[in-house]
Amino acid sequence: MKRIKVLFSFLVLVFLLFGISCKEKEKENITVSKHILINKEGKPIPLPKNKLIFVNFMAYSCSSCMKELPVIKKVLSSPKYKNRFTFIGCVIDADKDDLTDKNFPFYSCNKANFVRFPVPGTPTTYVITPQGKKLLFIFGAVTEENLKKFLDEALRKYEKINKKDI
Repeated sequence: MKRIKVLFSFLVLVFLLFGISCKEKEKENITVSKHILINKEGKPIPLPKNKLIFVNFMAYSCSSCMKELPVIKKVLSSPKYKNRFTFIGCVIDADKDDLTDKNFPFYSCNKANFVRFPVPGTPTTYVITPQGKKLLFIFGAVTEENLKKFLDEALRKYEKINKKDI
């Protein structure tokens, strides 16, 4: 009986050490990049210096994401927003980047991005400055009307920031 207790204690200790070691490995793999966003291969995602960035974390397997995408494209292509925002799609279930549409590029998402931009589910959207400052967080799919309100709010916040810098 005493041997069984010793053996059991030993096994528990081994599993605890193994678990701690695995957690440390996870922490090593998810490090914050010096770049604002990186793709699955760890390469920096090019971001504009003169526009707000609309970062949409989505999944091809997410029906809400796929329904929301035409709305996003329509609104961001409209004259009011076209020259003020850049779209970046971060796809969590893709292995390759899809850059076929230069106005709406989709990058395979690196888990390291989730350190800077937590994603509780898809779709999740952030509107950020070219320096990476978060102006807006949107969780869930949006309607055209709501998206326009969010974009207007982001523009107001950005103008307020720029006035402070002058």
